[in-house]
Amino acid sequence: MYKVGIIGAGVGGSYLSCLLSKEWVDNIIFDFRAPHEKLCGGGVSYRAMVKFPLLNELACPRKTIWKSTFISPKDRMVKVDFEKPLTIFNRKDLDYSLLKKARESGAHFRKEKVHAFTLEGDHWRISTETGDYKTEILIGADGALSRTRRKLNVPSMKIDYCFALECFLDVQKDIVTYKFFPDLEGYLWVFPGVDRLVIGIGSKDSKGKNYKDIKKKLLDFVERYYPGMTKTISIKGAYIPFFSANNLQDVPVCSKNWALIGDAASFVEPISGEGIYYAIYSAEILAGCILENKLSLYQQLCMKHFGENLLKASQTFEYFYQTELIETMIALAGKSKPIRKMLSEMVAGNLNYLIWKSRLRKEFFKILNDFIFNADIKIKQEVITNLVKLCSKYYRLFSGHKIS
Repeated sequence: MYKVGIIGAGVGGSYLSCLLSKEWVDNIIFDFRAPHEKLCGGGVSYRAMVKFPLLNELACPRKTIWKSTFISPKDRMVKVDFEKPLTIFNRKDLDYSLLKKARESGAHFRKEKVHAFTLEGDHWRISTETGDYKTEILIGADGALSRTRRKLNVPSMKIDYCFALECFLDVQKDIVTYKFFPDLEGYLWVFPGVDRLVIGIGSKDSKGKNYKDIKKKLLDFVERYYPGMTKTISIKGAYIPFFSANNLQDVPVCSKNWALIGDAASFVEPISGEGIYYAIYSAEILAGCILENKLSLYQQLCMKHFGENLLKASQTFEYFYQTELIETMIALAGKSKPIRKMLSEMVAGNLNYLIWKSRLRKEFFKILNDFIFNADIKIKQEVITNLVKLCSKYYRLFSGHKIS
């Protein structure tokens, strides 16, 4: 019998297995697809590279990016230099390297599909096409549409997901691009991968009827900036979890003998879509709980360490994706260093949503000074018009009625 059975050998599952194996905890990972390419830009934030040193030890290629471009819904463009770099991996390589580390540390791996699992007394029976395995603890690390989550009867709703499309181009770049649209609760991204360009688009409101719309936006962007390449690309789609207020308050992600990590637990920052950091962080917290035989504390510790920031981000989401706000931020970013810094931190995964309002107030006079003395008349008129439109929408935000 194994101590821990992990379903899913992505970033979170493999990282958890590696940590447990280094502490001589007997564990086994199941993933019939591993390693495989996932819909993911492969961007790993600076804070993740610093907080989890193992990422720097991986023997797989990566790219370090220091520059970004933001394109507003009205096609206003601003370039922002990162204060802290963004590291980009090919996602398949990253997953494989972590799984390899886990196996080198003593983890068992089965390239098999889990068909069923049942609780039998004090252990789980995990059934695959080749046989049965027994484990004391069951871990779901099998991504956004986690079958493990469903089989454990952990509720999830359609509104808790975003839909995304992605394609690859045989192009070399050294700058990240973010494009926003006036009718989209999401954005389009261009990530310069190690050996190719990754272009994707995601939206919270993209149900089946909106699939054609976001696909058209993606194809139009590719044709505009990379003419002639739309005929050669292959577009793939996937769901991305959307962290909501219920995720850590009303919905369980653990019990005395099972737990969910990463995307399977909906640990994804809803505004930027960052998921790798939280997959690894939740795996680290869970490893500590297993080692200390305190699995029931896992959910509470996740809330303490990162859950409140995710919750605040989810509450901020409805205010962020307003055309007037994004236009104003990008217009001001061209004139104001504090705004550029905030955009940089958002992309780098360093923005603390718990204190961003107070920080904005603190920087207000600096931003106002930059606006008055650096912006031309046209930008001033547009920004003032946008702010007037936003006043009624954001009254609850700044009064604290909606977000405390």
